[in-house]
Amino acid sequence: MTPKGGRAALATRAAAEMILAGAVLILGMMGSGCAYGLSGSLPAYLQTIRVSPFRSSVTEYGLEQELTSLVTEKLVMDGRLAIVTTGQDSELAGTVAAWSRTPYSYTSAEQVEEYKLEIRMELTFTDLIAESDILDKESITTWIVYDPSAESEQEARGRLLAEAAEEMVRRCLSGW
Repeated sequence: MTPKGGRAALATRAAAEMILAGAVLILGMMGSGCAYGLSGSLPAYLQTIRVSPFRSSVTEYGLEQELTSLVTEKLVMDGRLAIVTTGQDSELAGTVAAWSRTPYSYTSAEQVEEYKLEIRMELTFTDLIAESDILDKESITTWIVYDPSAESEQEARGRLLAEAAEEMVRRCLSGW
């Protein structure tokens, strides 16, 4: 037989143990979440990259050259991988798979007010040391909306390509 108040003390102790177990579980989950988040960084042995000239399967002229240049610039600015043409640890290749310019919104007089520019890339990022693809034909779609009365199509195209290049570099360096 338990003394008076013994059951209450046991219940309080059991509740405290459950709270402690829950806290340990939550901390463990948070710790594993942090570890997962850090696993997206590049392997330490990858020091160099070769950016192959991008290809295009669309009729819009020059997209692949502009993207190759922009991605190379962004990799240089990031600084984690040195750009080389031979003896590389990794390689990046891409293809412009789709390009579109479509009306996005209309005025009350049914005139186009804004356009949507969209590009879809297929990206392959290869770890040449481990001989494995980090990204294998990863599809990356980026789009913007622009007002032709405030921005030319060429300016909007430049803005879209800059955003697409930024997304491609982010995916290669930390998004996997």
